[in-house]
This record gives sequence, structure tokens and C-alpha cells, in this order.
Amino acid sequence: MSVISSKDVYEIIRKTLSIINSKIMNHGEITGYILYKMLECEQQYTEQELVDYTMLGILHDIGLYKEDNVKNVSDFETQNLWPHSIYGFLFLKYLSPMDDKAEIVLYHHLDYCRYGVLQSRYKHIIECLNLADKMDTFLHLKEEKLDKDFFNRYRDVKFSGAALDLFHRAEARFGITANLVNGTYKEELAELLAKRAFSEQYKKGFLEMLVYTIDFRSEHTVVHTLATVNFGQQIGRLMRLGGKDLRDLYYGALLHDLGKIAIPLNILESTGRLSDEEMKVMKAHVRITEMILEGVVDDDVLQIAVRHHEKLDGGGYHKGLTGDQLTLPQQIVAVADILSALYGKRSYKDSFSSDLIKKIMTEDAENNKINKSAVDALMRNYDKVIEEFEKEKENTIGLYLKIKEQYALISERFQSFNG
Repeated sequence: MSVISSKDVYEIIRKTLSIINSKIMNHGEITGYILYKMLECEQQYTEQELVDYTMLGILHDIGLYKEDNVKNVSDFETQNLWPHSIYGFLFLKYLSPMDDKAEIVLYHHLDYCRYGVLQSRYKHIIECLNLADKMDTFLHLKEEKLDKDFFNRYRDVKFSGAALDLFHRAEARFGITANLVNGTYKEELAELLAKRAFSEQYKKGFLEMLVYTIDFRSEHTVVHTLATVNFGQQIGRLMRLGGKDLRDLYYGALLHDLGKIAIPLNILESTGRLSDEEMKVMKAHVRITEMILEGVVDDDVLQIAVRHHEKLDGGGYHKGLTGDQLTLPQQIVAVADILSALYGKRSYKDSFSSDLIKKIMTEDAENNKINKSAVDALMRNYDKVIEEFEKEKENTIGLYLKIKEQYALISERFQSFNG
């Protein structure tokens, strides 16, 4: 049985990114839909290609989620174009299953008259996305900013005339504008993404991508999540969990802190001890995770994700469950989460020493807070577990460094496209 259905991959992306900024998500959906209908009108793409390009259209402004206080998407679509385009390209290239097509996002703001510099096999898709993006942006501009003659004046200058002609053919055939107005475009998107069976690797790639979207708010939280996944998998193997339990544990740990995407940054990245009121807000991340995942992922995965703060003695949250109500994979992720928190460096603390980590976790196990068998297995193999994590951590940090390095290089190269 699959952890998540093909149609629910998009649903979980939509729910998560809407929490960060619903306006960016709405713009992405409309742009993705316009692009989808334009390409469908040409009748030369496979179903999988239509899905891929539509998803890219939906996620074309994913770099904007990194910006603070985006209240009007059209402002970022008409000025200061390149930072979010470059970051979005790098994000999708390195952190999503869309890596080979990510360059489409990089160039989606490039004026058509400059396409001579492009050496891309996706040039046609780029010009269609450019036009679809402009169509939605144009619809949302305020009257005083609206250039009513824009599409006549800038044909084959800022956008492709052939792409505009294709849009008009698609409009005549499918009634794109009417579908946007009455909201049925959302149903069409859902149908497209539901009828195509994504491979498990493709779906896994998108779920992993979601974890990295928390990086828009907190890099520490991403590293903590990946550490929890790594520690959980290692402890699960030490305790000889079966294949399904290990799979469920992986996804449950991967998604366990997704709700932190809605926690205010001053609390998420607080440099001191949280007040009672702040801790109440922080604890809400579990319920938010549940709201995002409920009805979308397999229930075994959901329960692992939302029970990582429960304690065997009933003193945890958010439901105060006891050990007899918690499965072994759920208890293992709770242990892995604590190890990750103690071992990780934060703005307000260094990594705790091995002796202190062992002392804290052993005491918690003896006091019936966390699973003693899991802690015993960890203690017997502690140095090896940490060593394996450090190897994986280098890959994670390496990705961040590569993104930052390439962002600087590409930004310098794109300076000539300003103005």
C-alpha cells in the first residue's frame, strides 16, 4: 500500500504552502492552470509531461516564499524579478524531483527579445510559462498600474507572440477565463494530478521537498528533521523493525515537524527559554501537522508524525497518550526526536556532550518517559549512530552550501538582464 496517493501529493503541497502565503499559492495555481490548458491545446505532450509542466507552473514562484511579507505578488512579478527566480530554480534543481526541468523556472521572467541567449530544450515551455505568468499578473494589477495596450505593445518583446496566440486558441477551446472566475479550474487541476500514477520515488521526492520548504523559515528545523529521520531509521533497524514499519517510520519522521511552518519565527528561533504562552504556541505545531496530513497520508504515517511528543507515562502532548496506546515506531520516533534536539546546535545552545545526552535519555527511559528498549539499543551503538548521522549531515550541509554558492554566481551573471 502506498503512503500517499498521486492526487494527495498536490493536496499536501497546496495545504503546506498556503500556510506560508496563500496569495503566492493562488497565483501559482492559476499560472499552472493556464500553462496546462495552453499545452493541452497543442496535443503533443504525454500525460506525465503535462503533469510535470503543470507542477512547475504551480511552483514557479516557490522562491517567493522565502521573502518576508509578500502581500502583493504582482509587485514581485513586475520588479525585482531575479532573486526569487534564481532561488526557485536552485531549490527545485537540488531539492525536488523536478531537477531536470528546473531551468524553466530560472528563465520564466526573461524578456522574449533576449531568448537568443537561451540554450535550453525547454524554450517553448519557458515562453508559455512566461505568458501564463503575465496573464495572471496582468489580471491582478490595480487600475492605475494597468497598461491596457500591454499585449499589443510588447508582443515578441517581453513575451512570445506565438505563445499569446496559443493562449487565445486555448481560451476559445477550453474557456480558461470563465473557469478561473467560477473556480472550476481547481477541480481540473485535481483531476489531472489524480489520474496519473506517480512513481513512489517521484512522490517521495515531493514529500522531501516539503521538508525543505521549512528552510524558508528555519534552516535549523530542516536539519533537526533530517536528523530525526536518520536517527529513527538507525534505531528502527537496530530493533529489527519490518519493512513496512521502517517505511512508515521514515515518512512519519520526515513529516513530523511540518506544522512548524506556521509557528512565528520569533518563537521558532527564540534564543532563550520560551514563556508559558510561547510554549503553548510552539506546541500547536503538532496539531497543525495533523491538520496538514489528515486524510492525505496513510494513517500509520500520520500517527507516527503527530505522536512524537507523547510520553509513555501520559505526560506528553498533544493528546496525553500512554505507552499502551503508542506503537513501537511511534515510540522510536519520539526517542529519535529527543536525540536530535539534544545533539543539534541552535542559536541558543551548542550540541550537548555525549555523556550529557546519554544521561538525559537514560533517565527519561528509566522514568518511563520514552521507550527503554530503544534507548538501550541506541546506547549500545551510540558512537556508530552518531558517526553515520555525521556522514549524512555533510551531504545536507553540502546542498545548502552549493545552493548559496550558485545563487551568488547566477545572480552576478543575471545582472545584465536588469533594466
